[in-house]
Amino acid sequence: MLQHLTKSLLLSAVCLTACESQPNTAPTPDPITHPSASLPDVAALLKKLATQDGAKDASAEMRMQLEEADGKRAQLEFQLQRKYSAQRTATFLKVTAPREDSDKALLAIEKPQAATEATSYLAGLKKLAKLGSSNTLNFHDAKVTVQELLGMELGQYSFNAGERVTVDGVELIKVEGKAPAERNLAYPRVLVYFNAANQAPARFEVFDERNELQKTTRVEEVKQIQGHQTITKLAVEEHLTKRKVRLETRSIKYDQNLADKIFTEANLKSVITSVSQKLAQ
Repeated sequence: MLQHLTKSLLLSAVCLTACESQPNTAPTPDPITHPSASLPDVAALLKKLATQDGAKDASAEMRMQLEEADGKRAQLEFQLQRKYSAQRTATFLKVTAPREDSDKALLAIEKPQAATEATSYLAGLKKLAKLGSSNTLNFHDAKVTVQELLGMELGQYSFNAGERVTVDGVELIKVEGKAPAERNLAYPRVLVYFNAANQAPARFEVFDERNELQKTTRVEEVKQIQGHQTITKLAVEEHLTKRKVRLETRSIKYDQNLADKIFTEANLKSVITSVSQKLAQ
């Protein structure tokens, strides 16, 4: 599932492509720190971000646009459904365009203190495929890791207390997260930045196992929708490939009481089989 274009998920959030072996240098100047400045409740900010501001569930229509270094462009549209509880976060994602990729879908279950379990279905082989967070999936001209499709799985990281920094003249709150090796995340280290003025998410930086910066995601728009803080526009820069990705939330609805049966392997198989049969006609 998934060949070049990041969910990240947002809402994931959503950064893209697998890491490569060449060394990489960060394009962002070193931030100026303010160690003596007081901080807001960083844990609360991270929880708000990871749970879509305390939503019970959400159903969103998303659009991802990709521009390669040579100027080639591609576009992917998909529906993302998520349901939150203390025991788990369940996600069902299906591609809606282009038509030839509309038989692609992903089911993922995230549980506290455990590696994420993701599943896709290969209709032609009538086979379920089990995936982990670091697996790369392919859609048409889009490539993305499971972790990015799930909004970076921030609940898997242990974060520090944070610090106030200034980047490009803007005061931010920088928080560093590190993930246990057994969780099999694509990005063992992540930096999350919040705007110091309004505490809204501002940017993300993800690092590979060699601690080399892979992608920088900038939050371009945040809205209040049905009382929930919602990231509606993201811009991702992939530093090795020079690929640029834009992710837009075209529409979103919260607290719909989504049925549990949506987030099952039976539903995954049914959805993909039905679309595959239509594509074969």
